[in-house]
Amino acid sequence: MRRLVPVIILLLLLAVAAGVVFGFIRGKQKRNAEITEFALCETRFNEKQYESATQLLETFLKNHPKSDKSANGYYYLATSWQNLGDTSRAMDAWSKIIENYPKSLNRAEAYYYLGVGNQELGQYDKAMENYKTVVNTFSNLPVAAGAWHGLGKIYELKGEEQTAVSAYQNVLENHSNTEFADHAEQRLGDINLKRFLKENTTTYQVVRGDSLDRIGAKFRTTPEIIMELNGLRTNMLQTGQVLKVLKADLNILVDVPKLKLYLRSGDKVIKTYTVGVGKDETPTPVGDFKTTDKLPNPVWYSTTPSGAKMAIPPGDPRNELGTRWIGFKPAYGIHGTIDPDSIGKAMSNGCVRMHNEDVEELYNLVVTGVPVKIVNAAN
Repeated sequence: MRRLVPVIILLLLLAVAAGVVFGFIRGKQKRNAEITEFALCETRFNEKQYESATQLLETFLKNHPKSDKSANGYYYLATSWQNLGDTSRAMDAWSKIIENYPKSLNRAEAYYYLGVGNQELGQYDKAMENYKTVVNTFSNLPVAAGAWHGLGKIYELKGEEQTAVSAYQNVLENHSNTEFADHAEQRLGDINLKRFLKENTTTYQVVRGDSLDRIGAKFRTTPEIIMELNGLRTNMLQTGQVLKVLKADLNILVDVPKLKLYLRSGDKVIKTYTVGVGKDETPTPVGDFKTTDKLPNPVWYSTTPSGAKMAIPPGDPRNELGTRWIGFKPAYGIHGTIDPDSIGKAMSNGCVRMHNEDVEELYNLVVTGVPVKIVNAAN
């Protein structure tokens, strides 16, 4: 029996060693399978095949709950649901990152997109809580711009206009190169313009023979802004009617390198617009000008290959002038566009292009004879 003891011990050791080797091989196989599964998830995600990615990711996360790739898996899952427009499922996945992965590099985005989801659902207090976590904890990351922007929109909804202004200013001052900067600038401009109109109106009592054009000429303002300020639907007036009328001296500054148009009163900027300007071979003229003519729904005279002029009517998809024209020099003007992607670029034949909704707003504010200064510091 004693002779068998070493043999038994040896067999036991061999069995243990075999178990260890088998476990190692099995573990390696499982790890390789896990890596292969996740690689496929990443491939589908990177290919923007989000429906397929969500199915694969949900299976992966169920089969490998303790994987070191789970945090990234939930990030891909949340982003996929976000892109598919399923806010509820996206929020569930973002919540998993916050709850279970304190060291994840995607926590800032998780808080931000939870805020976006809360905001879409009208849960404004929860949205503000998540946005504030982003701006207080991850202030140097680009996603903080989105959080400040979201806070600004909610403050506006709550009627806290000055706090909204501060939020939008934070976007412009600290995150000017992000996708949120232009919209923050627009919202600031809208708030400033609303304040300006409120602070610079006077009252006028209509007398016999008055018309909107006549009152506009008297106060150097436009019939359109008189109608807007008074909520008028027609140009019919009644004797004795009291109107609010804008009383202000406006001017326009265009900064060509910055691709910006500034509506000003004196040196004070009321609203800033992003514009398109002339390309290198047909630059926008610089200097001091005045608005010369205004046309709603202008006809565009296109030059044909033979050199003849062809009239392109308003509303025609080939009419490059868009919905409004404000001339400032023969053959040059500020106008709308049929190509919104050209705004913020140097692509025109020398004119200043604006989004149609922006040029319509400007058209309603300025009269002929308003100073236009165009600068190009690069020159």
